[in-house]
Amino acid sequence: MITRQEALETIQQQLLLPQIAKLYAIEPDDLQLYPDYDGCQNLTYFYKRNDMHHVLRVSFRNDRPPDQILAALDFIRYLHENGVRVSPPVKSLEGRYMEIISSDFYQFAVVSFERAPGHRLPDKGYKYRDGASIDEYYVNWGRLLGQMHRLSQDYSPQSPTRRRHQLVDVLSDYIPSYLPPSYSKVRERFQSLLAEVSKLPHDKDVYGLIHADFNDGNFCVDYTNGNITVFDFDDSAYCWFMFDLADAWRSGRGWIMAEADPGKRRDFMNKYFDTLLSGYTHEHTLPETWLKRLPMFLKLIEMDGLLGEFRYMSINGCDEENDGAMAYQQKCIEDDIPFFGFFDSIYSPRHPFELCHPV
Repeated sequence: MITRQEALETIQQQLLLPQIAKLYAIEPDDLQLYPDYDGCQNLTYFYKRNDMHHVLRVSFRNDRPPDQILAALDFIRYLHENGVRVSPPVKSLEGRYMEIISSDFYQFAVVSFERAPGHRLPDKGYKYRDGASIDEYYVNWGRLLGQMHRLSQDYSPQSPTRRRHQLVDVLSDYIPSYLPPSYSKVRERFQSLLAEVSKLPHDKDVYGLIHADFNDGNFCVDYTNGNITVFDFDDSAYCWFMFDLADAWRSGRGWIMAEADPGKRRDFMNKYFDTLLSGYTHEHTLPETWLKRLPMFLKLIEMDGLLGEFRYMSINGCDEENDGAMAYQQKCIEDDIPFFGFFDSIYSPRHPFELCHPV
């Protein structure tokens, strides 16, 4: 698979950017490349047209064929048309939501979106808007997630060929493709977990098309009113709604990860998640039996994250990293330590989620 750097060099060397810019009635110099970051798997540009801010995304992943990209765009448009704050796609001058640009060796899928209003919380140093409680942020996060899940219940793909994958199938394929042989016990744990979750019911009130990467890196907060707008549905897939909720739980750890007392960490996470759920239940309600499965879905999040790291390293030609973070994840999985070890003696607030101290 082509790497991000190879994609960028191809576009520059073969002068593809003018072709792309022309499709959206802008000048090539108006496209501002978003800096690379760990895990980045697209080329993202910002531009302004008719006093409106837009995002242009150039995809080069071979596991994101055109029908998969169009399937995600269909879902985004459905959510937008039904009142969800998402960054909707915008058409090119040719009247298409996706354009294909080809080089001598590669094919690129180009999509443009309206840019989400406001700022990502990480870009503001996790400082929330003045005069508002951080609980407002948690409630709004949960409410938006609940709204998406409620609407997902009645969503039908526009075409049988334009349907997103099932997340469990993707993870099953990743295990033999990317997990190193040295992780044999991790492989056993993953296969056992997939067998367990695959037995869960697929009723439409608990299972549907989800975002699958719903964290504070993928939505913006309007600092004038607290409204949240979500974007980046590149990993959207069919899965249980609890996966998105478990991912939201995972994201909350950052607020308390420097706390030395595990009891206080647990108390905070309980309050945080209850507050988020209070927003979620304004829009959609999951039975208590599903909420009690949070530890299981946190394990699925853990599995998804580790396999994603190995996949990224494989694509970019990196050797297996034996650092503290990887070792920490491996031990939590092999020893079946719940909640990412966050309440266990394995965890160190001085070195969060790294195995670099005696256990």
